Amino acid sequence: MVETDLITLGVLVIIVGFVLAFIGTLSQTKGKAKVEGGGIIFIGPFPIIGGATSERAFYVLLAVSLVFMILFIILNYPR
Repeated sequence: MVETDLITLGVLVIIVGFVLAFIGTLSQTKGKAKVEGGGIIFIGPFPIIGGATSERAFYVLLAVSLVFMILFIILNYPR
């Protein structure tokens, strides 16, 4: 019973996050905006970073990929 409640709560939090992100992007379209972005593809524990158009976006993607690599190693480390 508790697991079902936690799964439902997790799905609800994810949906609320997507809705807030969507509302945030709609509220910021009142004029010209410079759009920058990038992406991370993981093959096992190794990230491939691409598409970053500025130095700041590159460092953000690098930090996120390092966090995910550390989590991957910690969660898959044999005990």
